Amino acid sequence: MRSAAADAMSDSGLVSAHGPLLPPLVLAIFIACIAGAGALLNCALIAALLKRSRNGLMSIIIQLALADIILIGTSIVPEIWSYNARSWMFGKSCCVAYRGLSIFASTASLYLIATIALHSLATANVEEKAAILKKKRSSRDDDEEIRSSRHSLVASSDTSTPPRTMNVDYRLTDTRVPVAPPSVFVWVLSASLSIPEFTFATTVPRDEDIVACTLVDTSHRINMHSMVAFFNFFLPALILTSASVLIFCKLKSTKLCKLEGSETISTLKLSLWLILVYGVLCVPRSLFYVYGLYKFSADNKIDLGYHSDMLLIKLILSALYLAATLLRPILCISLLPRLLKMFSFGFRNIDEV
Repeated sequence: MRSAAADAMSDSGLVSAHGPLLPPLVLAIFIACIAGAGALLNCALIAALLKRSRNGLMSIIIQLALADIILIGTSIVPEIWSYNARSWMFGKSCCVAYRGLSIFASTASLYLIATIALHSLATANVEEKAAILKKKRSSRDDDEEIRSSRHSLVASSDTSTPPRTMNVDYRLTDTRVPVAPPSVFVWVLSASLSIPEFTFATTVPRDEDIVACTLVDTSHRINMHSMVAFFNFFLPALILTSASVLIFCKLKSTKLCKLEGSETISTLKLSLWLILVYGVLCVPRSLFYVYGLYKFSADNKIDLGYHSDMLLIKLILSALYLAATLLRPILCISLLPRLLKMFSFGFRNIDEV
Protein backbone atom coordinates (compact mmCIF):
# COMPACT_ATOMS: atom_id res chain seq x y z
CA MET A 1 0.00 0.00 0.00
CA ARG A 2 1.29 3.44 -0.93
CA SER A 3 1.08 6.20 1.64
CA ALA A 4 -1.08 9.28 1.14
CA ALA A 5 2.02 11.48 0.87
CA ALA A 6 3.44 9.30 -1.90
CA ASP A 7 0.11 9.37 -3.74
CA ALA A 8 0.00 13.17 -3.47
CA MET A 9 3.54 13.49 -4.80
CA SER A 10 2.74 11.15 -7.67
CA ASP A 11 -0.39 13.12 -8.56
CA SER A 12 1.49 16.41 -8.57
CA GLY A 13 4.14 14.98 -10.89
CA LEU A 14 7.06 15.81 -8.62
CA VAL A 15 10.12 13.64 -8.76
CA SER A 16 11.28 12.11 -5.56
CA ALA A 17 14.95 11.76 -4.94
CA HIS A 18 15.85 8.51 -6.71
CA GLY A 19 19.32 9.51 -7.79
CA PRO A 20 20.52 11.42 -10.84
CA LEU A 21 19.05 11.00 -14.30
CA LEU A 22 22.48 10.27 -15.80
CA PRO A 23 25.68 9.01 -14.16
CA PRO A 24 27.50 12.08 -12.79
CA LEU A 25 30.78 10.98 -14.42
CA VAL A 26 29.17 10.83 -17.87
CA LEU A 27 27.62 14.26 -17.39
CA ALA A 28 30.88 15.69 -16.08
CA ILE A 29 32.76 14.44 -19.17
CA PHE A 30 30.11 15.95 -21.47
CA ILE A 31 30.24 19.31 -19.68
CA ALA A 32 34.05 19.32 -19.64
CA CYS A 33 34.26 18.63 -23.37
CA ILE A 34 31.51 20.93 -24.66
CA ALA A 35 31.66 23.73 -22.09
CA GLY A 36 35.47 23.63 -21.88
CA ALA A 37 35.92 23.74 -25.64
CA GLY A 38 33.30 26.48 -26.00
CA ALA A 39 34.89 28.63 -23.30
CA LEU A 40 38.39 28.21 -24.77
CA LEU A 41 37.23 29.05 -28.31
CA ASN A 42 35.32 32.12 -27.20
CA CYS A 43 38.28 33.33 -25.11
CA ALA A 44 40.65 32.76 -28.05
CA LEU A 45 38.26 34.65 -30.33
CA ILE A 46 38.10 37.61 -27.97
CA ALA A 47 41.91 37.65 -27.51
CA ALA A 48 42.53 37.55 -31.27
CA LEU A 49 40.08 40.34 -32.05
CA LEU A 50 41.22 42.59 -29.20
CA LYS A 51 44.76 42.49 -30.56
CA ARG A 52 43.94 43.24 -34.19
CA SER A 53 40.41 44.42 -34.97
CA ARG A 54 37.68 45.85 -32.76
CA ASN A 55 35.57 47.80 -35.24
CA GLY A 56 32.25 47.12 -36.92
CA LEU A 57 31.16 43.52 -37.11
CA MET A 58 34.16 42.30 -35.12
CA SER A 59 33.12 44.33 -32.08
CA ILE A 60 29.70 42.62 -32.13
CA ILE A 61 31.39 39.21 -32.37
CA ILE A 62 33.49 40.10 -29.29
CA GLN A 63 30.31 40.93 -27.38
CA LEU A 64 28.65 37.70 -28.53
CA ALA A 65 31.64 35.67 -27.35
CA LEU A 66 31.56 37.46 -23.99
CA ALA A 67 27.85 36.71 -23.57
CA ASP A 68 28.49 33.04 -24.38
CA ILE A 69 31.24 32.84 -21.77
CA ILE A 70 28.83 34.22 -19.15
CA LEU A 71 26.22 31.69 -20.28
CA ILE A 72 28.62 28.77 -19.98
CA GLY A 73 30.06 29.64 -16.59
CA THR A 74 27.07 30.96 -14.68
CA SER A 75 23.95 29.62 -16.36
CA ILE A 76 23.91 26.51 -18.54
CA VAL A 77 26.40 24.36 -16.63
CA PRO A 78 24.71 24.80 -13.19
CA GLU A 79 21.33 24.32 -14.88
CA ILE A 80 22.32 21.01 -16.48
CA TRP A 81 23.87 19.72 -13.27
CA SER A 82 20.85 20.63 -11.12
CA TYR A 83 18.42 19.06 -13.60
CA ASN A 84 20.44 15.87 -13.57
CA ALA A 85 20.61 15.84 -9.75
CA ARG A 86 16.86 16.66 -9.56
CA SER A 87 17.58 19.40 -7.03
CA TRP A 88 19.34 22.75 -6.73
CA MET A 89 22.49 22.19 -4.69
CA PHE A 90 24.42 25.46 -5.03
CA GLY A 91 22.73 27.60 -2.37
CA LYS A 92 20.55 30.70 -2.43
CA SER A 93 23.23 33.20 -3.49
CA CYS A 94 24.19 31.11 -6.51
CA CYS A 95 20.51 30.71 -7.30
CA VAL A 96 20.06 34.48 -7.48
CA ALA A 97 23.15 34.83 -9.66
CA TYR A 98 22.07 31.94 -11.88
CA ARG A 99 18.54 33.25 -12.50
CA GLY A 100 19.65 36.83 -13.15
CA LEU A 101 22.69 36.08 -15.30
CA SER A 102 20.78 33.46 -17.26
CA ILE A 103 18.25 36.03 -18.50
CA PHE A 104 20.97 38.68 -18.89
CA ALA A 105 23.37 36.58 -20.97
CA SER A 106 20.76 34.70 -23.00
CA THR A 107 19.00 37.94 -23.94
CA ALA A 108 22.30 39.57 -24.92
CA SER A 109 23.35 36.55 -26.97
CA LEU A 110 20.02 36.43 -28.78
CA TYR A 111 19.89 40.12 -29.68
CA LEU A 112 23.56 40.21 -30.66
CA ILE A 113 22.84 37.50 -33.23
CA ALA A 114 20.00 39.67 -34.53
CA THR A 115 22.38 42.68 -34.52
CA ILE A 116 24.91 40.77 -36.61
CA ALA A 117 22.21 39.87 -39.14
CA LEU A 118 20.84 43.41 -39.39
CA HIS A 119 24.34 44.92 -39.51
CA SER A 120 25.30 42.57 -42.36
CA LEU A 121 22.17 43.53 -44.30
CA ALA A 122 22.78 47.25 -43.76
CA THR A 123 26.43 46.93 -44.82
CA ALA A 124 25.43 44.99 -47.95
CA ASN A 125 22.93 47.68 -48.94
CA VAL A 126 25.45 50.48 -48.42
CA GLU A 127 28.16 48.67 -50.40
CA GLU A 128 25.74 47.93 -53.23
CA LYS A 129 24.83 51.61 -53.53
CA ALA A 130 28.52 52.55 -53.45
CA ALA A 131 29.27 50.00 -56.19
CA ILE A 132 26.47 51.39 -58.37
CA LEU A 133 27.78 54.94 -58.00
CA LYS A 134 31.31 53.79 -58.78
CA LYS A 135 30.16 52.00 -61.91
CA LYS A 136 28.28 55.06 -63.15
CA ARG A 137 31.31 57.29 -62.64
CA SER A 138 33.72 54.83 -64.25
CA SER A 139 31.72 54.89 -67.50
CA ARG A 140 32.49 58.57 -68.02
CA ASP A 141 35.57 60.06 -69.56
CA ASP A 142 38.51 60.40 -67.16
CA ASP A 143 38.67 64.16 -67.45
CA GLU A 144 34.93 64.56 -67.08
CA GLU A 145 34.94 62.23 -64.09
CA ILE A 146 37.61 64.27 -62.34
CA ARG A 147 35.77 67.54 -63.03
CA SER A 148 32.41 66.20 -61.83
CA SER A 149 33.66 64.37 -58.74
CA ARG A 150 36.30 66.76 -57.46
CA HIS A 151 35.78 70.33 -56.39
CA SER A 152 38.62 72.65 -55.62
CA LEU A 153 38.28 74.54 -52.41
CA VAL A 154 40.59 77.49 -52.15
CA ALA A 155 41.49 78.34 -48.59
CA SER A 156 42.02 81.99 -47.82
CA SER A 157 45.50 82.99 -46.66
CA ASP A 158 47.43 86.10 -45.79
CA THR A 159 49.70 88.02 -48.19
CA SER A 160 52.83 86.19 -47.07
CA THR A 161 51.38 82.79 -47.79
CA PRO A 162 50.30 81.76 -51.27
CA PRO A 163 46.75 80.50 -51.73
CA ARG A 164 46.30 76.83 -50.89
CA THR A 165 44.10 74.48 -52.89
CA MET A 166 42.30 71.57 -51.21
CA ASN A 167 40.96 68.75 -53.41
CA VAL A 168 38.09 66.78 -51.90
CA ASP A 169 37.39 63.44 -53.55
CA TYR A 170 33.70 62.72 -53.25
CA ARG A 171 34.09 59.30 -54.84
CA LEU A 172 35.25 57.85 -51.56
CA THR A 173 32.03 56.57 -49.97
CA ASP A 174 31.95 55.56 -46.32
CA THR A 175 30.41 52.08 -46.15
CA ARG A 176 30.74 51.69 -42.39
CA VAL A 177 27.56 51.08 -40.39
CA PRO A 178 27.62 52.26 -36.75
CA VAL A 179 27.36 49.50 -34.16
CA ALA A 180 27.47 51.47 -30.90
CA PRO A 181 23.73 52.36 -30.69
CA PRO A 182 22.42 48.79 -31.21
CA SER A 183 25.07 47.37 -28.88
CA VAL A 184 24.10 49.77 -26.09
CA PHE A 185 20.43 48.91 -26.65
CA VAL A 186 21.14 45.17 -26.39
CA TRP A 187 23.00 45.41 -23.07
CA VAL A 188 20.52 47.87 -21.54
CA LEU A 189 17.61 45.62 -22.53
CA SER A 190 19.38 42.54 -21.14
CA ALA A 191 20.10 44.28 -17.83
CA SER A 192 16.50 45.53 -17.58
CA LEU A 193 14.99 42.08 -18.12
CA SER A 194 17.33 40.48 -15.58
CA ILE A 195 16.44 42.85 -12.72
CA PRO A 196 13.25 40.96 -11.70
CA GLU A 197 15.18 37.70 -11.73
CA PHE A 198 17.86 39.12 -9.45
CA THR A 199 15.17 40.57 -7.18
CA PHE A 200 12.73 37.68 -6.80
CA ALA A 201 14.93 34.60 -7.22
CA THR A 202 15.21 32.30 -4.24
CA THR A 203 15.47 28.67 -3.22
CA VAL A 204 12.30 26.82 -2.25
CA PRO A 205 12.61 23.50 -0.33
CA ARG A 206 9.95 21.08 -1.47
CA ASP A 207 11.03 17.99 0.42
CA GLU A 208 14.09 17.10 2.43
CA ASP A 209 15.75 15.92 -0.79
CA ILE A 210 14.44 18.53 -3.27
CA VAL A 211 15.37 22.21 -3.35
CA ALA A 212 14.20 24.33 -6.28
CA CYS A 213 15.74 27.53 -7.59
CA THR A 214 12.79 29.60 -8.73
CA LEU A 215 11.01 32.94 -8.38
CA VAL A 216 8.94 33.81 -5.36
CA ASP A 217 5.24 34.36 -5.96
CA THR A 218 4.41 38.03 -6.54
CA SER A 219 1.30 39.91 -7.59
CA HIS A 220 3.06 41.07 -10.77
CA ARG A 221 4.24 37.61 -11.80
CA ILE A 222 2.02 37.28 -14.89
CA ASN A 223 3.02 40.73 -16.18
CA MET A 224 6.69 40.01 -15.53
CA HIS A 225 6.51 36.63 -17.28
CA SER A 226 4.66 38.16 -20.24
CA MET A 227 7.36 40.80 -20.63
CA VAL A 228 10.14 38.20 -20.54
CA ALA A 229 8.28 35.99 -23.02
CA PHE A 230 7.70 38.90 -25.41
CA PHE A 231 11.28 40.17 -25.44
CA ASN A 232 12.98 36.75 -25.27
CA PHE A 233 10.80 34.77 -27.64
CA PHE A 234 8.06 36.46 -29.67
CA LEU A 235 9.88 39.64 -30.73
CA PRO A 236 13.22 37.88 -31.48
CA ALA A 237 11.34 35.21 -33.46
CA LEU A 238 9.83 37.92 -35.66
CA ILE A 239 13.15 39.74 -36.09
CA LEU A 240 15.21 36.62 -36.87
CA THR A 241 12.61 35.20 -39.27
CA SER A 242 12.41 38.47 -41.18
CA ALA A 243 16.20 38.81 -41.22
CA SER A 244 16.58 35.24 -42.52
CA VAL A 245 14.23 35.91 -45.43
CA LEU A 246 16.00 39.17 -46.28
CA ILE A 247 19.45 37.58 -46.08
CA PHE A 248 18.39 34.68 -48.29
CA CYS A 249 17.00 37.08 -50.90
CA LYS A 250 20.15 39.20 -50.67
CA LEU A 251 22.41 36.18 -51.27
CA LYS A 252 20.36 35.33 -54.36
CA SER A 253 20.66 38.88 -55.69
CA THR A 254 22.85 39.41 -58.74
CA LYS A 255 24.00 42.80 -57.43
CA LEU A 256 25.80 41.17 -54.51
CA CYS A 257 28.06 39.16 -56.82
CA LYS A 258 29.51 42.38 -58.23
CA LEU A 259 31.06 43.40 -54.93
CA GLU A 260 34.78 42.74 -55.01
CA GLY A 261 37.27 42.72 -52.15
CA SER A 262 34.50 42.65 -49.54
CA GLU A 263 33.48 40.26 -46.78
CA THR A 264 29.80 41.05 -47.29
CA ILE A 265 28.88 37.65 -48.68
CA SER A 266 30.76 35.90 -45.87
CA THR A 267 29.05 37.98 -43.18
CA LEU A 268 25.62 37.32 -44.67
CA LYS A 269 26.31 33.57 -44.69
CA LEU A 270 27.57 33.77 -41.13
CA SER A 271 24.40 35.57 -40.07
CA LEU A 272 22.23 32.94 -41.73
CA TRP A 273 24.13 30.11 -40.04
CA LEU A 274 23.99 31.80 -36.63
CA ILE A 275 20.22 32.19 -36.96
CA LEU A 276 19.89 28.56 -38.06
CA VAL A 277 21.94 27.30 -35.12
CA TYR A 278 19.92 29.41 -32.72
CA GLY A 279 16.65 28.17 -34.20
CA VAL A 280 17.62 24.50 -33.96
CA LEU A 281 19.54 24.41 -30.67
CA CYS A 282 18.25 27.34 -28.61
CA VAL A 283 14.64 28.04 -29.57
CA PRO A 284 13.30 24.73 -28.12
CA ARG A 285 14.68 25.67 -24.67
CA SER A 286 13.18 29.17 -24.90
CA LEU A 287 9.85 27.75 -26.07
CA PHE A 288 9.78 25.28 -23.19
CA TYR A 289 10.67 28.08 -20.77
CA VAL A 290 7.79 30.24 -22.03
CA TYR A 291 5.46 27.25 -21.81
CA GLY A 292 6.46 26.71 -18.18
CA LEU A 293 5.93 30.38 -17.34
CA TYR A 294 2.36 30.46 -18.64
CA LYS A 295 1.47 27.00 -17.38
CA PHE A 296 2.28 27.75 -13.77
CA SER A 297 1.01 31.32 -13.97
CA ALA A 298 -2.35 30.02 -15.19
CA ASP A 299 -2.45 27.43 -12.40
CA ASN A 300 -1.37 30.09 -9.86
CA LYS A 301 1.54 27.93 -8.74
CA ILE A 302 5.27 28.40 -8.30
CA ASP A 303 7.34 26.56 -10.88
CA LEU A 304 9.66 24.31 -8.92
CA GLY A 305 11.28 23.15 -12.12
CA TYR A 306 11.66 19.48 -11.15
CA HIS A 307 8.64 17.65 -12.57
CA SER A 308 9.04 14.08 -13.70
CA ASP A 309 7.46 14.55 -17.11
CA MET A 310 9.65 17.56 -17.97
CA LEU A 311 12.97 17.02 -16.24
CA LEU A 312 14.64 14.84 -18.87
CA ILE A 313 13.37 17.13 -21.66
CA LYS A 314 14.78 20.18 -19.87
CA LEU A 315 18.12 18.41 -19.45
CA ILE A 316 18.33 17.61 -23.18
CA LEU A 317 17.30 21.12 -24.25
CA SER A 318 19.87 22.70 -21.93
CA ALA A 319 22.56 20.41 -23.34
CA LEU A 320 21.62 21.53 -26.87
CA TYR A 321 21.80 25.15 -25.77
CA LEU A 322 25.27 24.50 -24.39
CA ALA A 323 26.33 23.02 -27.74
CA ALA A 324 25.27 26.26 -29.45
CA THR A 325 27.87 28.21 -27.45
CA LEU A 326 30.53 25.96 -28.98
CA LEU A 327 29.23 26.14 -32.54
CA ARG A 328 28.98 29.93 -32.68
CA PRO A 329 32.74 30.68 -32.40
CA ILE A 330 33.46 27.82 -34.82
CA LEU A 331 31.11 29.40 -37.37
CA CYS A 332 32.64 32.86 -36.87
CA ILE A 333 36.17 31.56 -37.39
CA SER A 334 35.41 29.27 -40.33
CA LEU A 335 33.12 31.59 -42.33
CA LEU A 336 34.91 34.92 -41.98
CA PRO A 337 38.14 35.02 -44.03
CA ARG A 338 39.71 37.63 -41.77
CA LEU A 339 39.22 35.50 -38.65
CA LEU A 340 40.27 32.33 -40.44
CA LYS A 341 43.48 34.04 -41.48
CA MET A 342 44.16 35.07 -37.87
CA PHE A 343 43.75 31.55 -36.51
CA SER A 344 45.57 29.81 -39.37
CA PHE A 345 48.64 32.06 -39.12
CA GLY A 346 50.34 29.82 -36.58
CA PHE A 347 49.65 26.69 -38.60
CA ARG A 348 51.14 28.29 -41.73
CA ASN A 349 54.31 29.07 -39.82
CA ILE A 350 54.55 25.44 -38.72
CA ASP A 351 54.12 24.25 -42.32
CA GLU A 352 56.80 26.65 -43.54
CA VAL A 353 59.28 25.29 -40.98
